Amino acid sequence: MKAQRTFGLILSLVLLAAGSGLARGARPRGPSAAAGVNASSATGAPWFTFEVDTPGDTGLYTSVVYDPSLGATYISYYDATNQALRIARDDRFVNNCGPDEDWHCKTLDTTGADVGKYSSIAVRPAGTGMGIAYHDATNGHLKYLWFENPNLWVHHIETIDKGASADFPTGLHTSLKYGSDGTPFIAYQFENPGGADALMLASYVGSGGNCGYDYVANEWRCDTIDFGDGVGQYASLALDRNGHKHIAYYDGYNHDLWYATSAPGSGTQPNCGPDNSWTCYQVDGSTAHDVGKHASIYVDDDNRFHIAYYDETDDDLKYAFGVDPGKGNCALGWAQCAKIDDMQADYHPLGVSIAEDAAGYPMIAYQSSDGDLNLARPLVALDLLPGGECERACGPENPFATWCCETIDPSGTWVPYRNGDYLSLAVNSIGLPTIAYYRLYTEHSDGNLVVAYQPGQQIFLPLVMRNQ
Repeated sequence: MKAQRTFGLILSLVLLAAGSGLARGARPRGPSAAAGVNASSATGAPWFTFEVDTPGDTGLYTSVVYDPSLGATYISYYDATNQALRIARDDRFVNNCGPDEDWHCKTLDTTGADVGKYSSIAVRPAGTGMGIAYHDATNGHLKYLWFENPNLWVHHIETIDKGASADFPTGLHTSLKYGSDGTPFIAYQFENPGGADALMLASYVGSGGNCGYDYVANEWRCDTIDFGDGVGQYASLALDRNGHKHIAYYDGYNHDLWYATSAPGSGTQPNCGPDNSWTCYQVDGSTAHDVGKHASIYVDDDNRFHIAYYDETDDDLKYAFGVDPGKGNCALGWAQCAKIDDMQADYHPLGVSIAEDAAGYPMIAYQSSDGDLNLARPLVALDLLPGGECERACGPENPFATWCCETIDPSGTWVPYRNGDYLSLAVNSIGLPTIAYYRLYTEHSDGNLVVAYQPGQQIFLPLVMRNQ
């Protein structure tokens, strides 16, 4: 299917203001607003970083989420030393890791020899728990862990989809989201060395499904959304307000960024998914460029996608958002694509993550400059006029720089290390970002789980919280 796709795109670096979908919304609010830091003043607020989990080589394949019902941040990640899935939670009462032991770290799954890669954590709506999708590398399976009670760490583990073997694996590049009713959905890749790779979507259906094993036999449905050599890498799933699915992913054979959606009216006829009920199309790419790795997506209130991704040919951070058909500069006019920053890397970066702030603007965490952790935001999101002061203007070069790029955690000098591998970005209830990532110590090729945050988030002020 994919090998025959050859879309000719003319890329532009000009980000048009019209049709951007970056409408202003309500001002940030919440219990931390009294601390004097909110989403619009974030450009002047200091950043703090600390290592959360340090023994051995741990903190790879991170995924971070903020739970508003509990006022807590959770991070799922892979412990490479023990080849296990772990979780970290900022915790005022049960503490065993982090600075001053104000976090709690726990191993969740050690079944088999190697589990926990490609972890993706998400919170159910209305405080009804959370779950983690991840890969069982020993058996080549997709697994799903859900918490009956996150405070008590009571959890259950399910095998959702089985690969034929570790050489024919499924459950790579997982992305977990919950519907408004709490139904879990997992986008992931099935990898076939013979070339018939696939972008997949697993949905919990309760009964009558075609996947799910052991005590959840046939309680899940696993659908092929798109297929072809290299298809489905870096899958990133979002759900819109109507429950439609949106997936950004990378075509590793043609080296393009692709987008799949179950929503109607996407600008072209349905051509993929079960019964050809989905629409799949190329967002960015050409024969001369390799674009789309580390794709990360969210969908705004107007049901338009926003995707951050890596241009490996030019070492650029790029951003694409959906526009009305025919009004964009890429994807045959169905998206607007722009270069945000020159990543200037001597190696291929391992992290890009996008999220929406409390006012409806995008923020992008990414790795650049030989191991610096950076954050890019539109100037308007920071209450700055174009050309206003920020650490470093970036974004489209014409007609003016429209973004601000800030270095959050530079790479180490006296002790050589790089920051930002496997990074993940989440936003709390008042619009402030938290970034979880892996810090690699290059001299001995192992590293630790690290968190970067700005003050004002109640979840990261343990002394204040204990006195309340």
